[in-house]
Amino acid sequence: MPAGLPPEVVGLAEALLIGFLIGAQREATQGEGHPGVRDFVLIALVGGIAGLLQNPWLTLGTLLSVTALLGVFYHHTAHRTGITTEMAALAAYCLGYLAAVQGEDRLRTLAVGTAVVVVIFLEAKRALHRLVRETITEKEFDDTLRFLAVVFVVYPILPGGEYGPYGFLAPKKIWGLVILVSAVSYCGYFLTKFLGARRGLRLMGLLGGLASTTAATLSFAASSSEEPQNRRYYVQAAILANAIQFPRVLLILAVVNPVLAAASAFPLAAMTGAGLLAALLLGRTAEPAQPGVTLGLRNPFRLWPALQFGALFAAVLLVTRAAAAQYGGSGLYWASGLAGSVDVDAVALSMADVVAAGTASPPFAAACVLVALGANALVKTGIAGSAGQKEFALRLAGSFGMMYAAGAAVWWFSR
Repeated sequence: MPAGLPPEVVGLAEALLIGFLIGAQREATQGEGHPGVRDFVLIALVGGIAGLLQNPWLTLGTLLSVTALLGVFYHHTAHRTGITTEMAALAAYCLGYLAAVQGEDRLRTLAVGTAVVVVIFLEAKRALHRLVRETITEKEFDDTLRFLAVVFVVYPILPGGEYGPYGFLAPKKIWGLVILVSAVSYCGYFLTKFLGARRGLRLMGLLGGLASTTAATLSFAASSSEEPQNRRYYVQAAILANAIQFPRVLLILAVVNPVLAAASAFPLAAMTGAGLLAALLLGRTAEPAQPGVTLGLRNPFRLWPALQFGALFAAVLLVTRAAAAQYGGSGLYWASGLAGSVDVDAVALSMADVVAAGTASPPFAAACVLVALGANALVKTGIAGSAGQKEFALRLAGSFGMMYAAGAAVWWFSR
């Protein structure tokens, strides 16, 4: 707030600013026949006065009056379609009201910030229409609704306790981790959709690693069989996809258990660096002209795989807790390797739970995560060998060797 100005003046000034911002955008894009800058400034000022006086009858009366005037204007204007301008005017009134409320600095900041967001959305009309009508498919929209339902409908109603042997069944915790992993894959899908096809095979490898390293590896291996002249570049893309798996796991750990994330950071960073170096050394020659590859990712969110992951995580949590209780460290190693061959994320999250419970130290849990990653690499090498050619699998195995040697060495010296 500027020094020396009464808060009432600042509130009304911010209300006027809100009206000017929204009104300038409407007048610049709509022209004559629509409310303009002066109309929006006055509407926001009326809202600001109502917010300043805090009289409920005045607020109700001015809001109804503004709404009625906008309705009359709309019905007396020929050839109008849509009510975006009228709704923007109501938003200007409400935001002007918030900006002038005294003793609530956060509301004023929120009002101005929201006004900027409203202007951005109004200005992005064409881009939003193109996104909704042409870019986003019906299947992607339906899957987005399912994802939002998983987050905002299912999660809040789940119980928060722990049930079953070793307390392995924790519905709310398990569902929260399902949301976390699904969100990473969801974002990776749309990054791949919007950027991958235009930015080349290398970027597709990086983005494919965010969505699914197994799917990306399988896709690149199959494409290398169809285009053997580009095999080197498909191997490079597969290496990049798998190198990105390590920061992906680190991100998930940082959200659920920062202590384990800190213990795993240096080994995972070393593995990422080794993977990127292996990809760089492999791609020294010219790029292929037209790589015909897709990552085979068809849905941004699928409910059944999410449920499968939740069940798998619960099973891994039971196995790791039982192994820790019955056999100590050696049991955790074997359990991590077995479960990691199926899904690394489930192992990483179960190790975060083990560390939080005090059953294992962070360096030991980090070693279990590395074991899970190694087992998963063996499985992906076998998949690559069955889907591609022998040379593809051998090059991928060599790069995995570099990555895991670097990670094991860093873990050993940083214990």
